[in-house]
Amino acid sequence: MLRYLNMFVLIGIALIIVSILGYATGNKFLTEPGHPIDPAGSLIYLGAGIIMIINGVVSVRTASNIPEKQQ
Repeated sequence: MLRYLNMFVLIGIALIIVSILGYATGNKFLTEPGHPIDPAGSLIYLGAGIIMIINGVVSVRTASNIPEKQQ
């Protein structure tokens, strides 16, 4: 299970957390001061997080299993 915990998955989890925070605050969490609020901002972060998690899972499943040297 821990082999699926690579940087793609960690960044995907962080993006999903940011998306949830953005949704909870009405996307005010996702904007810089003085910029207009993007109504689809939290959905963009959610989509990016899901794509990153899929990328992390696919990269682990397609990696070749190189056996360790036996001593």
